[in-house]
Amino acid sequence: MGLRRLAFAALIALGAGSLLFDLTLSWRLPSDADWAEAAAALRAAAQPGDAVQIWPVWAERARMFVDAAPVLAEEDLERGDYVAVRRLWVLSLPRTPFFRSADGRLQVRGATPVADARQFGALALRPWDLHAAPIAADLTRSAEQHEVDYVARTCVRVPIGARFNARGAAGAMLHLRGGVIGERAYDVDRPDIQVQAFADGTPVGTLEVPRTSVDGTGWRRLDAPLPAGSAEREFVFAVSSPDRGRPFCLQAWTSR
Repeated sequence: MGLRRLAFAALIALGAGSLLFDLTLSWRLPSDADWAEAAAALRAAAQPGDAVQIWPVWAERARMFVDAAPVLAEEDLERGDYVAVRRLWVLSLPRTPFFRSADGRLQVRGATPVADARQFGALALRPWDLHAAPIAADLTRSAEQHEVDYVARTCVRVPIGARFNARGAAGAMLHLRGGVIGERAYDVDRPDIQVQAFADGTPVGTLEVPRTSVDGTGWRRLDAPLPAGSAEREFVFAVSSPDRGRPFCLQAWTSR
């Protein structure tokens, strides 16, 4: 009898909690007016080189309102590249259940807040200085975005077995990123993909892209110092694999 009463009380508590959550949903989630006010604030304050990071990353509704700067949905705030981004505006939903602030992750990477957060209903907007190394050249110069590891990546699609050529300032470091587009990244028993990087014919490094077995590992990275040479060089990225059927994209830039 005591167990039945306990189970009944637990059921009532669960129902009350669900009802309370439903009743407070309009307070937890931003309205169209909240989004519009945040977007207007960005139009007034955004500058060239700014970008907007939505947090949590599922808050894609921001793209319907924010037009003053590129909208990003980077999941790894500590290691995300944010290429050519000088100031990052974090647009967050702090009232959502189980919300974890982005502040700590950004501070780990050395970013510092430029100002206090501003509230727009259920939204919070805060600018951060990333203190990133200056970009020498954006080698891929892609205006396209492709889904790699469930994140929209700004990268250029290169067929496996082909080469991508680009000329640009060398700087001190070459940064190369690559991954398989879409669900094919998870195909079982697929061979690795290699991207060999050359600068004026000199090998710089090789990016290995294995099959994605764990979410969050599909966007592979190579950061390699550039050998002494000309200030401007011809870069070649050769993509190879025995399996040429997977769609592949890469992103490359140099930094000073």
